[in-house]
Amino acid sequence: MAKPVALVTGGAGFIGSHMVDLLLEQGYRVRVIDNLSGGRESNLAQHAGNPDLTTEWVDIRDIDPEASVFRDVERVIHYAGIGDIVPSIERPIDYMATNVQGTVRVLEGARAAQVKKFVYAASSSCYGLAATPTREDHPISPEYPYALSKYMGEQAAFHWHKVYKLPVNSIRIFNAY
Repeated sequence: MAKPVALVTGGAGFIGSHMVDLLLEQGYRVRVIDNLSGGRESNLAQHAGNPDLTTEWVDIRDIDPEASVFRDVERVIHYAGIGDIVPSIERPIDYMATNVQGTVRVLEGARAAQVKKFVYAASSSCYGLAATPTREDHPISPEYPYALSKYMGEQAAFHWHKVYKLPVNSIRIFNAY
């Protein structure tokens, strides 16, 4: 029986590479796409020579939804994006292009592949300057372009679920250490 295939966008990043570790451990064949703007090949060095891991250094803004990287994929775990508040104020177009339009390209690839699960890495920044502890139903109030772009990406993922029945989960990450 063939191993299931998972695609991890941003898989050379800190969180993404740990997801790659887990998926390989659980018996998946894993494909990583990353443009290495925030990730590093060294985060995956422990898997060098592992035939169950393939990498493609590509920007999600340039990925074609019909790209071979989506072929036979059952799960997409979407961590790719650009973060950080201050640079988003200085470069809002880059943040919207990557975190919204790049996400839409990945969603379209997942839809074309008829994946069984799409997991979107959202951000707690959508809550703005929220009280702590922050409840999931806290009002949405993005204060910066980064927060807005991640929330718009999350809403796109839910929209693809509503319109195209793509099975979507969103995880709102707070701080990663």
